[in-house]
Amino acid sequence: MKKLNKNEEILLEFIAKKSEVSVGEIVEGTSIVLRTVQRGLKKLLEANRIEALGTTRDRVYRRVFDAKDTLMKLVVFSSGVMIGELHFGQGEYTFSYENSYKGDALEGLEKGVVNRSVELFAYFENLIPEYERRTRLLKGSQDIAEVLTQLKNAHGALDFIEKEKLYEYKPNYGARKNWISVKNKILGTNEFPNLIDATIEIADEILDATANTEHSDLSGYQTKVDVDFDREKNLIVESKNAAYLLKPRNKHKSNYFNSDEDTKKRYYPFIAINEHMFMSFAKNELGFDVPFSGIIKAKDVDYHYLTKRYDRIDSLKYNQQDFAQILDVPSKDKYKSSSEELFKALNKKLSLEEAKLDALMFYYYSYLIKHADLHLKNIGALEIGMKKYILAPLYDVISVGIYNGKSLDLGLGMKTPYKKPKNWRLEEFYKLAQLVGISELKFKKRARELTKIFLLKMPEYIEKLKEFEKSNPLKIQKTRVDSHVDFSRKVQSMFDKRVVKLKKLGIISELELVKEAGGLLNAQKNSESEPS
Repeated sequence: MKKLNKNEEILLEFIAKKSEVSVGEIVEGTSIVLRTVQRGLKKLLEANRIEALGTTRDRVYRRVFDAKDTLMKLVVFSSGVMIGELHFGQGEYTFSYENSYKGDALEGLEKGVVNRSVELFAYFENLIPEYERRTRLLKGSQDIAEVLTQLKNAHGALDFIEKEKLYEYKPNYGARKNWISVKNKILGTNEFPNLIDATIEIADEILDATANTEHSDLSGYQTKVDVDFDREKNLIVESKNAAYLLKPRNKHKSNYFNSDEDTKKRYYPFIAINEHMFMSFAKNELGFDVPFSGIIKAKDVDYHYLTKRYDRIDSLKYNQQDFAQILDVPSKDKYKSSSEELFKALNKKLSLEEAKLDALMFYYYSYLIKHADLHLKNIGALEIGMKKYILAPLYDVISVGIYNGKSLDLGLGMKTPYKKPKNWRLEEFYKLAQLVGISELKFKKRARELTKIFLLKMPEYIEKLKEFEKSNPLKIQKTRVDSHVDFSRKVQSMFDKRVVKLKKLGIISELELVKEAGGLLNAQKNSESEPS
């Protein structure tokens, strides 16, 4: 039989999903016109790919299967452009590009060949939520790839359409403006603390769930809900075309006594305020691209975190990739790479030197605040048009050091020579700067500027937090006995210890910031000498 055309492939796939189907149902289900359907059915009958049952009046069609035809087929689009087909079944995944596709290849998937794998390709797998959320999503699915068709709010601009539903897909990306031109509108503005007095019209069982699946398509560990925020009505509702993301507080991580026996590892109270604070600092003091964020007081304990999607505008998607996708690393191995491998990939992916410098400075900022959770999926590249990429706006920025002073400073170590991401000196950053073509002098100048702002401005944010606590107590349970400490005190402790550590590592003197750090170091020395 001659190779099937697109319409015939769609008809074959549609009939395969039905036990028996009439011509009228085929026309309605595929949106292909009647005469084209009739011609296609005739060809498929002649090739014994389908069979006809019943008389002319009540005739139905049924698929004739063989071993080759049991594969499921998804058509993959990027920003509304058909790029290829993902097939899966019989223990194998294949991906082939559309002949007419002229764009760049997706990382890990070659052009001109049929890509084969016994596991779902990492580029697609990294879109699927992880851990318990993934387990729950997989219930009722025969294959992990089936989940891709459900992901309407996953990061980036990929769409996965079942082949027989291809005619239902109507992309309108032509209406999408260049990201840079609408950057300010997308990101928005906010101060710290931004306490949002809004009504959340979302059921308690969703907000209290430890592993939401059907309520957010975004990958990652934390529970999330895709929402829209009506600012005029101060109303937050769940949405399938979400412009915002809500991270509900987690009772098990907010309340010490409701945690399991391993609570010391999992006790993260006020993590919403943590993320909001360090995201706002990066946005307003350091000038990074950071979306709007705020906190909402939960009715029982702790706070919810709200942030704006930076890869969406008016329900249209912008292409964004995390570096697990770019490095072709499955999500389970997001901590198993190295800082060198990440920066080699950054150098290839990011188009402009300024974007590479932004990535380097974000890494340095993360080091300063002990962002130990910074792994391959927590840093991304955003396409701004003409195949150019910048560092994606920051997301999931928190200080693990607030809860665990002995934590690592970053999520990825150095490979050669091997060194854990802890107590790094400027030499480690000079090595990373070299990998992205940034001179030691240029990095040192920017590092001095950033560190100076950190030393002088972070105390102001801690004071704002203390002021906030006067009307909104943020008490952290220290042990199983009745002992508490203010959250601001934990933040202050983290900051003070970082300043001392920067001095011990020689970073303060090398950046010529002894004067700026002097008062802070003296204050720390005095507080340590005071009786507790």
